[in-house]
Amino acid sequence: MATFNLIINKIANLDNNIFSYNYETDNVDGMNKIFFNLLNILELKIYNNKFKLLNEITDNFYFSTKSMERSDFLNLFNKIQKTYHTLNRFVYLYKVKKSKLIVDIDMQLNKIHIGDPNVICIYHVNSKYLFKIDDLLKMIYMSLTNCFSFFAEPISIKNPYNNISFGKSILYYIYSYLISSAKIKYIKPEYLDIFFKFKESNFDMTKFVNSYEYILREYSIKNYLNNTTKTVILEQIFRMIDIYNSTVFRLNKKILIDPEFPDEELITIMKPYLYLSLESNYSLVVKNRTDAKKKLIIKLKAFQSFNPNFGRRIIKFKDIVHKEKIKRVRSHIGFNMKYRPFNSYNIDNFMNNHLGYKYEQDEGSNGNNDNDNDDDDDYDDTDELERRNILNSIRYYLNTQILNNNTGEEERGSNYDEDEEDNQEDEEDNQEDEEDNQDNNQDNQEDEEDNQDNQEDSELSEEEYNDSVS
Repeated sequence: MATFNLIINKIANLDNNIFSYNYETDNVDGMNKIFFNLLNILELKIYNNKFKLLNEITDNFYFSTKSMERSDFLNLFNKIQKTYHTLNRFVYLYKVKKSKLIVDIDMQLNKIHIGDPNVICIYHVNSKYLFKIDDLLKMIYMSLTNCFSFFAEPISIKNPYNNISFGKSILYYIYSYLISSAKIKYIKPEYLDIFFKFKESNFDMTKFVNSYEYILREYSIKNYLNNTTKTVILEQIFRMIDIYNSTVFRLNKKILIDPEFPDEELITIMKPYLYLSLESNYSLVVKNRTDAKKKLIIKLKAFQSFNPNFGRRIIKFKDIVHKEKIKRVRSHIGFNMKYRPFNSYNIDNFMNNHLGYKYEQDEGSNGNNDNDNDDDDDYDDTDELERRNILNSIRYYLNTQILNNNTGEEERGSNYDEDEEDNQEDEEDNQEDEEDNQDNNQDNQEDEEDNQDNQEDSELSEEEYNDSVS
């Protein structure tokens, strides 16, 4: 602050003390000299910030009635601030120009230069570093979305080459470069989203987490799927499938995966379903949890209905010639990998769906879905399933008790006699039907004989006619 004090002495002309015998009038009011002298002497000793002292000075009783003197004081203070920052800027530019360029490659070890598109030069700890803006934003994204067990624990943004945190001025410089010079079309939207939300919080980490923790949770779930080891992902997938199978009544409606099914293929196919499972359990937004849970049920049910044999082992054979005979032998073992894509897009209303909002309906609610023919009881919520099982067991017990009390020899005999009478009546009806069929057959035969007689008569009449004519 020695430089700032020197600038105060020069602009406020504090050497010309109003209490000395050699005082000469100048352009600075005497009371302003007193206040600037306080600012010069007490700022470092009592106040941590010069603006706190400025606020107390401008709000005191003297300036409360003299707006002109207050305005002169603020103009002098602004002039001092402008001179101080201009000098600082000059010193900063001189240091940047004389500093050494430490890093001139990107994170992929490609050579980059100052002035290249999307290349930013950062002056940090008396050295210059070049970054590609997308690499820098990715590093910021990973720092801000850092978490432990899906709980947000962001860490400070550091220079990867010296492991020292960036100052807030550098963060504002990155933001200024983004909105003025960067070409952001090749940058991932989530990187920009997190950084701009951090800027909206004035780069205050506490305010950022308190305001956007629910968004950080969503990004942490995505990062978990992308960064977790294959073994852990497979365990989560099989656990999700087991939970689904435990809530399905029929065996032919379960998803059964062979233990030797290729891991990479299974992870690729089931990752979107696992994301819904994690979101339904860990999202901080209640609506997202509810919607993800419903969507997961529908998606898994549609997945199983499309190919109930998915994941099963298939033994494939081939024909070979052995001792001049064609012999069928086992070629290799394969797996049933036919599956329904997770995302299915409806393009019928694509050109008009931007005009208004329509409440989403559960898949399978309309007649176009393949799951309409499935029974409604194939899947049930876990709590609902337990409740229904208890009710069914109670009903079964009551029905057995009623049957045991009502069964007896007399009732059995009466039931047996009634059944015999019913059978006899059925036999008599059958006999009557057979007799009717026989009568109908006889009538048909008589009709055929009549038709033959008519034909013979017609032939005779034609002969008689011919004889008469001749």
